[in-house]
Amino acid sequence: MALNSRIGNGLIGICALAVLAAAPAGASAQGQPVAPGQPKPGKISEADLQKLKMLELKSGARTKAAEAPEVQTLKGAPLTEREKVIHVLNRLSFGPRPGEVDKVLAEGGWEKWVDAQLEPEKVQDAALEDELPQRFPWVKMSIGEMRQKYKIGENQYNAPELRRGLPNEVLYRAAVSNRQFQEVMCDFWRNHFFVNLPVRDAPSRSWTTPDYEQNVIRKHAFGKFKNMLYASATHPAMLEYLDNYMSKANAWNENYAREVMELHTLGADRGYTETDVLELSKTLTGWTYDRDLKFVFRPDWHQPGTKKVLGRMMPAGKEGGEQALYMLANHPNCAAFISEKLCRYLVNDNPPPALVRKVAGVFRESGGDLPKVYRAILTSPEFVARENYRAKFRTPFEFTVAALRATNARVADGTQTCAVIAKMGEPIYDCEDPTGFYDQAEAWMDAGVLTTRWDYAFKMVRGSIGGVQVPPEFLSKYSAGSPEESRDKMVHDLIGSDIGDRTAQMLSKAAGKGDRAEMLSVILGSPDFQQQ
Repeated sequence: MALNSRIGNGLIGICALAVLAAAPAGASAQGQPVAPGQPKPGKISEADLQKLKMLELKSGARTKAAEAPEVQTLKGAPLTEREKVIHVLNRLSFGPRPGEVDKVLAEGGWEKWVDAQLEPEKVQDAALEDELPQRFPWVKMSIGEMRQKYKIGENQYNAPELRRGLPNEVLYRAAVSNRQFQEVMCDFWRNHFFVNLPVRDAPSRSWTTPDYEQNVIRKHAFGKFKNMLYASATHPAMLEYLDNYMSKANAWNENYAREVMELHTLGADRGYTETDVLELSKTLTGWTYDRDLKFVFRPDWHQPGTKKVLGRMMPAGKEGGEQALYMLANHPNCAAFISEKLCRYLVNDNPPPALVRKVAGVFRESGGDLPKVYRAILTSPEFVARENYRAKFRTPFEFTVAALRATNARVADGTQTCAVIAKMGEPIYDCEDPTGFYDQAEAWMDAGVLTTRWDYAFKMVRGSIGGVQVPPEFLSKYSAGSPEESRDKMVHDLIGSDIGDRTAQMLSKAAGKGDRAEMLSVILGSPDFQQQ
């Protein structure tokens, strides 16, 4: 990849340091599948450490940070009120907009902001709601209306407007919406109940996947878990993606039954057997869709007789499948599995077991009432503990949206940005596996991906990303005063705390040249900005 020579020197070393800085001591992602194209989760091996150190030596970036993380997680004193706001805006939104930290402090603090975000329907977002149907008309369309408007191309390619448009919609909402916690949780559930929008060979998902986004993910992210599970199970996008639409008596398919246990409810190897998978697949025979891409139950396709799933007898017919899904949703192992994933997503890659148990109890007692589960996490002492401050690592999607928000960038067209996110390894709605993508640091600690992040920041600041513009007034506010004063103000505004030695060195060089655009791109591409 060609990078401007002014920041190219030392880039490999900084990316290597970012990898080291991102890894919590002794971190492990045991039991978590790998995001496609990403390094295998787990502790960083000695071999990989040596490779990274060699990269630093070759780039001339060898410093004491090679022996220890450049930015260490602070422990001890409680977070200050300002740090709490920074923490909340980095975790429960895709990063603060300019001035937002001060605004939240002035308007009652982080707890008041959290209370508002837990009721997204009450958060004012009229400008986005007015604009969405103009930019993305399908948000107001039924599947049937999309079929009429957006035609399939040659060789079974997806309708191109939707293939490009749905990732654009996801990106734009995340960057612009005032309902930031809703966007963050939609990103979580989009990966949990994952379906993909392939380039070819699944023409119906051209229309069903945008509908899935609206009527499964967005509709239920702040409702009851069991309702989202059922909506997913009966949606034509999921029925086709995991092959249940063609599962019938004496020719049943186990794909969906296996994934609904392993990925959607109980978790891998948590209290079910191969026999349970088989029996559940029989219970769900006849669950399909009609020519209008609407869910139907076909009795003539259903495996007759009762089935035994997790020790309970399920009656024949559609009722048996419904009972089985609700049983899974209410199972203690489901409460534990979902609670652990949520705590990992919102608190720490290795969440405190006591917190997971507490949240699982709320999940069980509330019947999977998701806002109550979220609240249990966000009001816990662990959430705002010092050791969890800046302890997570941004995924490519999170980084890109954070950079857009931090600079107040205008997104006229997100197509090129979505392509860069895909290059980083996280194409929106296009994961190779039903696991979806993972938000743990070890899934994304790859020097090549980090170089692409730096390149995106460098180009975005200079207006070289099509469809994206950082407004001139953003940089102009740093033009007053000396370059060193501008540097310190940028760090204060965009990072909110101390930066690592290597980032400081790069910033000092940029400040010495008085190049504020370079200073900004150094900060956005730094290991420090990758932490949240």
